[in-house]
Amino acid sequence: QQVRASLSGRLGQVAASEPRSAFPGGQGERSAVAYPAPELSPHDEGTATNGALALPPATVGPMSLRVAAANGDPSAQFEVAARLAEGKGTAQDYEEALRWYQRSAAKGFAQSQYRVGTLYERGLGVGKDLERAKIWYARAAEAGNVKAMHNLAVLIASGEHGTPDYKAALPYFLQAAEHGLADSQYNLGVLLENGLGAKVDRVGAYKWYALAAKAGDTDAIGRRDALKAEFAAGTLAAADAAVAEFRARPASPLANDARAAGEDWKKRVNSDTDI
Repeated sequence: QQVRASLSGRLGQVAASEPRSAFPGGQGERSAVAYPAPELSPHDEGTATNGALALPPATVGPMSLRVAAANGDPSAQFEVAARLAEGKGTAQDYEEALRWYQRSAAKGFAQSQYRVGTLYERGLGVGKDLERAKIWYARAAEAGNVKAMHNLAVLIASGEHGTPDYKAALPYFLQAAEHGLADSQYNLGVLLENGLGAKVDRVGAYKWYALAAKAGDTDAIGRRDALKAEFAAGTLAAADAAVAEFRARPASPLANDARAAGEDWKKRVNSDTDI
């Protein structure tokens, strides 16, 4: 229980580090309303129609965006959903945002898959459903979304509705940690230090704590220093060398940057069209 309590789930609460957060209101916000799920099943995305849909509300943005979204462009659908979720220029509507996110997610658009997972995890626009959240996070993670890797690992490791599965969570923490995500680096250190999901590896734990500490994680600083005091000089030198040699794996902007994801549709709009 102490280890579970120490795991960092900060990204599981809100996508706060994105240039434009889709979920204003702070990390403690929770919806008290349970909505019926107006979604495409994550198991049925192959059946999603590519036919024209009704246009999004006029307040969402220019006609070019609305037409692109209605015609099935996943980036435009993501942008429409993000504006509805943020209440940007239009009334905030999580339920309608979810519909557009899911249309985009069903086409494999990683940012939308991540956002659908987050809405299900937080119960915004739909009843809270952690199992569905895991499914969508897994799809986004497979498509290269780093935050989805972390959030999925947190849900698996927390075991809110069952037994924590650290072994299953560890690979997702590792993937996100290798991309440089400090929360996953810290959590990976916790698992390795305590032998959860893998053999005890204090040197490996030190490496990940040290990397998270470099990003300013105060909890990681304390754990790094506690382990540091246990190491012989040679062991510490090797561990510090591993930290110095670390280079984060590059991540796809389209899969990870909300702004890039929300503007990609413009590449497919005629230059003389109002955007």
